[in-house]
Amino acid sequence: MNPSTAPGDAGPPPEPEEAGLHPDLASGPDPDNGTGTWLVAFVLLFASIAVAVLLFMPSTSPDGAPAAVVTSAEPTTESPGPEPEPTTTPEAPPTEPETTAAAETTSPALPTEPPSVHPPCTTYLDGGAAPASEVEAALDEAADTQFWTNSTVEFSPDLLKAIAWMESGWQTDIVACDGGTGLMQIQPTTEKFVNQRFEADFDREDAADNAMLGSAQVQWLAKYFAVNYFGGADPGVYSLADDCSRDDAVPDHQEHCLLNSVISAYQAGFGTVEAALDAGTGYTNLQYVETVRALLELRPWEASA
Repeated sequence: MNPSTAPGDAGPPPEPEEAGLHPDLASGPDPDNGTGTWLVAFVLLFASIAVAVLLFMPSTSPDGAPAAVVTSAEPTTESPGPEPEPTTTPEAPPTEPETTAAAETTSPALPTEPPSVHPPCTTYLDGGAAPASEVEAALDEAADTQFWTNSTVEFSPDLLKAIAWMESGWQTDIVACDGGTGLMQIQPTTEKFVNQRFEADFDREDAADNAMLGSAQVQWLAKYFAVNYFGGADPGVYSLADDCSRDDAVPDHQEHCLLNSVISAYQAGFGTVEAALDAGTGYTNLQYVETVRALLELRPWEASA
């Protein structure tokens, strides 16, 4: 054994300063040390609670009301007021639509004056338009001329005048974009057909001949539809004086009758009307038929004479 470590050889304990300790710390335990420790802990706990209250309690405005807490960096806007509760207006009880027995299907006003503005492709015959008095005389003569040898077509000169008013406004020199010429807007094919069928030599560019061509076309259509669709005899007498009033629930201009068929075919062609009659459908140009029939009653040419 090393003599320096033997218990019996241990020297006196070192002084506090020799061991590197402060003399005060080297002394025994302080009897007040426990009380001080609890006091410090209590102060720290109280301070923590106070800080927490300050952090989580909302600040107040000068008038004592809680201030709004801004939780976003976005600019705040005034909050909208409470939305009003939706109100509903009681619906009115449904009413039955008013109907009339003879309600017209076309709403535009019927023209009683010839158009004053024509498409750019419209052209005019040399010599200018014939005066109204000459036009009316030509139409009267054409209506009085019977073209069938063994049959007769009875119709008022006003029908020819109404068709002429609708077609051209009684302008004898006008040539439409589709080739219709003069008073009755006679097409080149119509001129050729009528002249061949009735062995005539009418010139569509002559006002009086133009009226004759129109009258011959009306009379051919009258016999064709009377014999083939309305029980007419051949030869026979075919009247266009019927007002076509059949069913109170159907407007007169929509009825399938000889007068309406002739008016419709003058503008749309007899093949188009044939197809409608065969199929039992309506005329394809009801506005045209309605307007011509209205002109028959209004006779606007009398006011312009």
